Formats: sequence, structure tokens, C-alpha cells
Amino acid sequence: MFLKIAAMRKVVTIVYDKNGIVQTIKGRVLSLNLREQFLSIIDEQKRTFSIRLSSIREVY
Repeated sequence: MFLKIAAMRKVVTIVYDKNGIVQTIKGRVLSLNLREQFLSIIDEQKRTFSIRLSSIREVY
């Protein structure tokens, strides 16, 4: 599923856990590192976020 999202290069919304708090981020997929299990997202303000794949709850 994450590979499909990475290939689309569209704006996606990701709901994930960070330190026990549910957070939401909206942006484009920058990279997907399957070895280290990280997804990198760049938002509208050009900030980069790295999210562990295991913490992702929902993608749309």
C-alpha cells in the first residue's frame, strides 16, 4: 500500500502516533525507506517529516 502512495506523488494525509499522541500531517511523499521502515513527507511549507511505518494508522 505504501508503495502505491509513494508512486502517486499526490498530496496525502497521514494519521500516525507520535509519543502516544495521534497526529495528522498533509503533504507529498518524499521517500520510502523499507530497510529502516521510515516514510519521509514534505509539507506545503517545505518542512520534512520522517514517520515510522509502524506508527501509521491511516493514509488517505
